[in-house]
This record gives sequence, structure tokens and C-alpha cells, in this order.
Amino acid sequence: MDRVAIIGGKLQGTEAVYLARKAGFKSLLIDKNEYAPASGFCDEFAVFDVLKKEDELIELLKTADFILPALENSDVHNALLEIAAEHKLKIAFDPYAYAISSSKLLSDRLIHTNAVPAPRYFPDCKSPYIIKPSGESGSVGVRRAETKTEVEAFLKSVNNPADWVVQEYLSGRSYSIEVIGVPGDYRTYAVTEIHMDDVYDCCMVTSPCPVTNRQIADFQEIAVKLASLVELHGIMDVEVIDDEGTFKVLEIDARIPSQTPMVVYHTTGMNLLSELGDIAVHGRFGPRNEHAERYSSIEHYLIDARGVHSHGEHIMGEARPLVLRESIFGADEVLSDYREGMGSWRGTFINSADTLEELEAKRTAMKRELLGSIAVLNAKAS
Repeated sequence: MDRVAIIGGKLQGTEAVYLARKAGFKSLLIDKNEYAPASGFCDEFAVFDVLKKEDELIELLKTADFILPALENSDVHNALLEIAAEHKLKIAFDPYAYAISSSKLLSDRLIHTNAVPAPRYFPDCKSPYIIKPSGESGSVGVRRAETKTEVEAFLKSVNNPADWVVQEYLSGRSYSIEVIGVPGDYRTYAVTEIHMDDVYDCCMVTSPCPVTNRQIADFQEIAVKLASLVELHGIMDVEVIDDEGTFKVLEIDARIPSQTPMVVYHTTGMNLLSELGDIAVHGRFGPRNEHAERYSSIEHYLIDARGVHSHGEHIMGEARPLVLRESIFGADEVLSDYREGMGSWRGTFINSADTLEELEAKRTAMKRELLGSIAVLNAKAS
């Protein structure tokens, strides 16, 4: 394999283009937004509205070894599936698994019916509560309620209460794991820790995690069980929360994730896009090539004249076209929309080291250098 067509250039598309570069694949990015964030560092970029199914788009897709939908838009998914079926193209996407995982109501029913540990539902649980829209992923629309009265008032205020999931709020650490494969042949990968900001958006991912070998084995077993239940053909990530030593499943998502694959790659050397490509193109895995675990992190910052501000990943979806630079601002790598003389910019900062102490020292030095760069800019402006 040497070429992948990535559809969608925001968060998931940025992840896919990054992994393609690390795998040695040429990345063909397609998005209807000519300023999509991932357009700044892909190998080839084309502006198309996939829903129009233009002949020129189809001819481009035929040049790729496989198509990777990197967005959450069912209409686009369906159009790509139709194009792939008609022209006998390989596509790394499982519509059945995605349909279940993209609905919290359906996925929660699957989880609870099959006795997979998970937070309990309102009203049969303790306060506080977490309220989530069924049809969104990640932190979109998530809110917290302290009392039963708050939950009831919220449900009365929305048009369709049945579209919302209300569960007990658990305050432990959050972890994620990816599973890739086909029924009877699944692989799991490094566990990553998800660090949230104040609005439940992921602002940093790290690995290895402060978990036991027993917890990792249990997590792997849960991931494979869920993949088997949805008869997964492709990739899915599973997010859990540590509730006093027990991992409880928060959500599943059967699509290329953002953020965690970068950390998996730097922690173990496993490239999830390459693994997914093997399944999509050949229907089977190649050799498993891992290196000894390293401590790795990615984190998102908005930098302006007032300082360095940690934010959830949503800021990267709002970025101008990104550029990937090595050994800049004290980080190993930075994906950013930084341009010389800009007033504000945002970036994803990637670091790894042999020990946790070395990683933390690197992150501290990076933030010091970022603050120093702001001081220099402010001095020039004055």
C-alpha cells in the first residue's frame, strides 16, 4: 500500500494524514472546505463535495489503495459506500458498527444487555449526573447536573427527551483503547489516558497509564467483546472511566479516532492507519511491529498575547491549515497554524521520552519556551 484517500480534513482527518506520513503512505485529502486544517500538510488536496459524486472525484478515488472516511456525516458515508460498491474500491468503514456506536442509546443498550460494566442510568443512580445527546460523539452537548430536579427540568426543556442519555457522573480517570480487525481476528493496542478540560473536551492524551496489568487485560477483553458483538470490520475505540478500580464503559466509536492514535504510535510504534489499511485492503493483519514502551503525550494550546492556554481538541478543528514541524518551541513535533508575526495561533504539541520524568521535564521546558516566545512578540509590538 502506498496511497490512502482521506475524506474529511478536520480532527479525524488530521489524525489520518499524520499517521499516513508516519506509515510512508501518500495522503490524498478530500474536503469541501478549501481551508480544512489537514490541507496544510497532506501530500495532495482536492476540494469536492462528496455528495455530488462527480466523475473527477471518482477518478481520484480510484488512484488510492483504500478510502478512509474521517468525519461523522452519515450522508457522506453512504455516498462513499455507494461509490466504493459501484467501482469496486476498498473502503475502511463499517456502516453497521458505526450505526450502533454513533447512537448512545443503541450502544448503551448493547453494553447493558451484554453485562459490560457501565455507569448506571438515571433515575436509578446516585447524583451528580451527566447528560449526553444520543447522536453526538466526544464532548459535544455534554453537561453535568447536580440534582434530580435539575435533570428533570432539563428534560422538560428539550424537544425530545428520548434523544438524551442521563447517567451517574463518575469522577475517576478516563482511558481509551482501540480495537481493529474482523470477526475472529481482533487486535488491541496501547491504553491511553484521556485528560479533560472544564467542558469535558479532551485537552491532552498520555501513555503509558497508571493502571495494573490486570486492568489492561480486562480492558482488552471488554474491547474485543464489544467488537465481536457489533461484528466489527475495521476500527473502534472504547472509552472507560475508572470507578474505584473497575473500568466502566462510557462510549464506543466505530471510526478512526482523533488524538489517541498519535500517542499509541509514539508509545509503542504501532500505526493504527497501517493496521486498518491491512484489514481494508487484504482482510488480514501484517506482522505486529512494536518497540519498547516510551512515555508520550499530545496536548492542545492556544497561544496569544495573554499567554499559553490549554484547550480541548475542538480548537484544532477551528484551525487554519496546519503545518507539521519538528523540534520547534521545545516540542518533538508541533501541528499548528502558526505563521511568523501572527497575533494568535493554536497547536497540537507532541512529545515522547524513555521515562515519565524525562517527558515531564520536556513538557515543562516546552511551555517555558512558548511563554518566552510570547514575551519576545509583545516586546516587538510595544
